[in-house]
Amino acid sequence: MTELRPPIARMTARRRQAVSEVELSRGVHCLVVRRAGVPLVEIRVALPLSAEQISHSAGPLVLSESVMSGTAAHDRSGLADAVGRVGGTLGASLSGDTLVVRGSALAGRLQDILSLLGEVLTSATYPSHEVEGDRGRVADQMTIALSQPETVATEAMTKRLFGRHPYGAEMPRPDAIARVSAPRLKRLHSSLVRPSSAHLVLVGDVEPRRAVALAEEALSGWAQGGIDHKTAPLKAPPALRSGPILFFDRPGSVQSNIRIGGMMAQRGDEDWPAAALANAIFGGMFSSRLVENLRERNGYTYSPRSSVRHLQVASAMTIGADVSTEVTAAALLETRYELGQLVVGGVTDDELESARRYTVGTYLLETATQAGLASALAALAVSGVGPGYLWTHPARIAKAAKGAVDEAARRYWAPSALATVVVGDAASAAGPLAVLDDVTFV
Repeated sequence: MTELRPPIARMTARRRQAVSEVELSRGVHCLVVRRAGVPLVEIRVALPLSAEQISHSAGPLVLSESVMSGTAAHDRSGLADAVGRVGGTLGASLSGDTLVVRGSALAGRLQDILSLLGEVLTSATYPSHEVEGDRGRVADQMTIALSQPETVATEAMTKRLFGRHPYGAEMPRPDAIARVSAPRLKRLHSSLVRPSSAHLVLVGDVEPRRAVALAEEALSGWAQGGIDHKTAPLKAPPALRSGPILFFDRPGSVQSNIRIGGMMAQRGDEDWPAAALANAIFGGMFSSRLVENLRERNGYTYSPRSSVRHLQVASAMTIGADVSTEVTAAALLETRYELGQLVVGGVTDDELESARRYTVGTYLLETATQAGLASALAALAVSGVGPGYLWTHPARIAKAAKGAVDEAARRYWAPSALATVVVGDAASAAGPLAVLDDVTFV
């Protein structure tokens, strides 16, 4: 029977867009990209946390909820109404080791939304009654999250990867969140929300010089305070110790959460494009080896995966599979088998071509919208990677040779260099696991 599927087209390079990069008078690092077609503008302000703030993240987490609770000119309701009147959005969230303030508006209302953004950054008031309500909601959300085995496994893997480094700190507990007060948030705002450590990104139907001028005006009252992050940089974490399997007992659990992790190339490293391809081939895309083995061939789990997380000064890879208790050891054995096959046998030409298309395609899709591009530029800026990465990364992916991908696989996916964590019912799963490796109970 003749196959009707059309041939796959050649990959083509994205047209490079100009990025205006300037430093505002207050020390704010500003990036502006003009992207016409949709009369909107996306705004990001990325504020990296210090080592102390990462280690004690209850405060930053509540701050991300309460920073919009009022300013010198508006209470919470008034601020929301003001943002709504300009047809915009404004909010904040804690993303890993970075506080991100997000906004958007019609391009014609850029001055208005920037004025409101400046209000939040320079005069957030943190009313006590608002902070009390915010921290209560955050504490409830954290209580629910910490009851989930996936959260337990994620936290255990994070601790295993980073140890005593600030990145290895436990998630904020509800009792720590409950102790966050309004005066504490005001002090934290002074040390965290600083112009000299801020990265402002504007993407949309805007003229760069005008956008910079409007940003300069809106942030003119932003004063320095606290300790400058640039004088006390966050240090890289120590080398990972693989060690035995760490087992977290959840008596009666019908499922085991397997996590395997290791350190990974950062976005600015020479071997990151090759490592990204190796990740896609192993477990980062649906046609990966891990999915083929654990899901398609053995039916152990629905969605095994491997993913890479980039932070300010480190990157890590995590392999995850949530399986029935009775197949815990078998699933871990098959995962290690695939790791060994990747490291010893390398990748095939067909896998490499498929991974190229997937990796380049998903990256281009993620940055195709104004919102996606703004978020990508903010994340790059926090990591010290220039905006040229937006175009050089896909090009380097397209050119990465098989030998480079095989070398990256050997460097980052060797089973002996990875750490393993399992959360599940010890009475049923720990015995078979002990046949594979040493097991330490936590």
